[in-house]
Amino acid sequence: MTRIPQELVKLAQELISFPTTAGREGLCLEYVAERLSQAGLEVTTQPVPGAGKNLLAARGEGGPWIVTHFDVFPPYEHPQPFEARVVGEALVGRGAVDTKGQIAALLWALGKSTGPVQVALVVDEEQLGRGSEALKAPPGVVGAVVLEPTRLRIAPAEAGSLGLSVLVAGKAAHGAMPWRGASAVDLAFALYERLLSAPFTSHSHPLFERGGWVNLGRIHGGYDTMVVPSRCELELDVGFAPGLSAEQVAEEVHQALAEAEAVQITDAWDPWETPPGAEIRARLEGAVRAAGLPLKQWGMPSWTDAAHLVRKGIPAVVFGAGDLAVAHTWHEALPLAELHALSRVLIQLIEGCSHEGGGAS
Repeated sequence: MTRIPQELVKLAQELISFPTTAGREGLCLEYVAERLSQAGLEVTTQPVPGAGKNLLAARGEGGPWIVTHFDVFPPYEHPQPFEARVVGEALVGRGAVDTKGQIAALLWALGKSTGPVQVALVVDEEQLGRGSEALKAPPGVVGAVVLEPTRLRIAPAEAGSLGLSVLVAGKAAHGAMPWRGASAVDLAFALYERLLSAPFTSHSHPLFERGGWVNLGRIHGGYDTMVVPSRCELELDVGFAPGLSAEQVAEEVHQALAEAEAVQITDAWDPWETPPGAEIRARLEGAVRAAGLPLKQWGMPSWTDAAHLVRKGIPAVVFGAGDLAVAHTWHEALPLAELHALSRVLIQLIEGCSHEGGGAS
């Protein structure tokens, strides 16, 4: 078994200790900037109106463009979010996988390599994505690798999404005579079930566990057991793999929720897929093989900063250590072996580009 450098683990723990929820990313800006400088990168900042500053760094010209985000999901029920600790063979804490662990592996790899590389550490990913929206591609890069948890599987595709805010109306009545009213909560659940049967939920794609899905994230209706609720509010996230468009899914959503009082689409993104012939895919695949890892592919079901890069015409892939399913939860944890493996892949990615002439095409 490959020995896991304790300095790498300590670096990840130090990064987790910064409580960088959205709006507070600047707390670790100086710390990370110093690490980047020590690795021989030229460091600058990029103001992002209303959201703080992105941290940009470059060593030479061209090479891979490696992008990830500073901010972490709010702690909510997490008991010790910023007290990083090793439990068994995993690092536990808010941001362990999303994405302080990814940043630690990147900083470690930068310190162990000499090749040309471009880095962008952005703000506001967990809210409006304003950090990556503000980015401009450095000259000479052939594409971007966006670090997010994929369990070390290369994700050349990302799901599209719709954010929904739904208001359902009913008719109030005394709670002892519910048949004289019309429960908005009952109707809300009926509409939700109808949405789960919409055609997009039967979509499939070889890289995705599900081709279409719905998450009911929040529901609020009524105020007392002795009153039939006259209104109910739902907030939902709808995801769908490549092969469907946001416009197509939105039409199906409106049909399924036609009986609602109001349906507002708060956010809409088309899915994307980087083709097999893209150079950034080939280079990352070569780095994974060179690091001695099995080559596996996956579809990223969540929005990432890569969506903004693809909109700018930049080929992108998503890749990283840890399981996306534990991100945003109180049991967020990153296997140490994956943390180390990611750092080895990134070294190979950076040095591989160096051997191939700086990454310019």
